[in-house]
Amino acid sequence: MKLRLSIGSAILLGLKKGKMDALPTTLYTMLGENCVADCRYCAQARNSKADKKMLSRVIWPEFDLDDFLDSIDDKKGCKRICVQTLKYPKLVDDLVYLVNRIRERTSILVSACVNPLDKKSLERLKNAGLDRVGVGLDCASESVFKVMKPNFRWDDYMNFMKDMVAVFGSGSVHLIAGLGETDEEMISMFQKTVDMNCYPALFAFTPVRGVKLDYPQPGIGSYRALQLARYFITNKLCRIENMVFENGKLISVKVSSSILEDVLNSGKPFQTSGCPDCNRPFYNERPGGSMYNYPYPLSKDDIKNVEKELRGYGIFCSNYTFR
Repeated sequence: MKLRLSIGSAILLGLKKGKMDALPTTLYTMLGENCVADCRYCAQARNSKADKKMLSRVIWPEFDLDDFLDSIDDKKGCKRICVQTLKYPKLVDDLVYLVNRIRERTSILVSACVNPLDKKSLERLKNAGLDRVGVGLDCASESVFKVMKPNFRWDDYMNFMKDMVAVFGSGSVHLIAGLGETDEEMISMFQKTVDMNCYPALFAFTPVRGVKLDYPQPGIGSYRALQLARYFITNKLCRIENMVFENGKLISVKVSSSILEDVLNSGKPFQTSGCPDCNRPFYNERPGGSMYNYPYPLSKDDIKNVEKELRGYGIFCSNYTFR
């Protein structure tokens, strides 16, 4: 079996040489050679002209499974192995085999991000030793979904999220900002996801040469607003009913100044969101560009910059004045 690794994971394991500004805290792998789906924003899409070594802006070189397994070392500091999967006919059998092989070699937890599977397949994966499942819903609304994911059905994802909770108790729901949704649609999906006992993981659309979608990255101010709203909702500090929108744009969050100040000073809303121990270094970031998802705790200067970006977007929160 062949397995692709994110370039950062390959460097961490000693399978590639290179320098990194931030080490991955999860080992990121990709299973599958060709995807049968044709999502408009994805470099791995069937009809994409993008380099198939890419996913978002990360390079994923290929290795023999045995070489990967031989390189795994619990002492490297990673607490999780994440398997990104393409859609293809033998996926479940291959994923069960992969999880079994990993479980034979290490106690590191294993997660997988998949498109909708039937409930029996989820049970097979759990019995094989899979710790957690995430699903690449990506689109915040059904109308955006129909345009962006032509090979899939919205209802299948909604039902899969229920099955995911039934089998694993919870799960991650990956969402991508910048596919044409409004703030209100994205934040509504945050709330729906949390109400289903799932966890919303937020990423930014990142243009890659050859991808069929000719959209820019979302504005950093709007992305910061979504990160803040996601943090409030996932930590049950407020609900969408406590937020005010104008023509779909988030303009106000009704939380106390003290809560907001504590949240901002922590910097946590602006770090990578995903499964536990996920930091995905530079998954959405271009060299010298805006840091959409910080892969490490924010410094005081980072927090000041984030507040400036939020102030520029025009959000009002109680009596708090963004610095």
